Amino acid sequence: MNLTEVISVFLLSSVKFFFAPAAAAASGFSYWETVVVTTAGGVSGVTFFYYFGHWIFKQIDDVRARRRKYKPRKMFSKKNRTIIHIKRKFGLIGLIIVTPAILSIPIGCVVAAKFYFRNRLTYPLLVFSTFCWSAGLSYFAHSVKDAIIY
Repeated sequence: MNLTEVISVFLLSSVKFFFAPAAAAASGFSYWETVVVTTAGGVSGVTFFYYFGHWIFKQIDDVRARRRKYKPRKMFSKKNRTIIHIKRKFGLIGLIIVTPAILSIPIGCVVAAKFYFRNRLTYPLLVFSTFCWSAGLSYFAHSVKDAIIY
């Protein structure tokens, strides 16, 4: 394990978390090294995309507020209805569960920043979910690797 491999796994886990533990196991990382590096990369990705997403939405709202001369009428499209349906059906906990591995960190954190930024538990739950997924996926990756080698 060299510094290039650590940085590669770290960066991979910050954007495409699902594949990072397998890449770490294939690179020869131990289970705990895999958990630490993928969790650190995932948490850095969560931090960046969560707060950057909030900042982007705030900038968009500021630009819209300056341009708005009249109150626009509300428009509901099929896409908007689908997003609201998913938000109401699964909520914050559903988003937290699927964000790191299934939905991907950038998409999940930007959606969380859009809909749940005011909830003080959103960021800590995203970090906790990232750790849980890291431990589970690392265990799975090392189990598969051990089964193939032996």
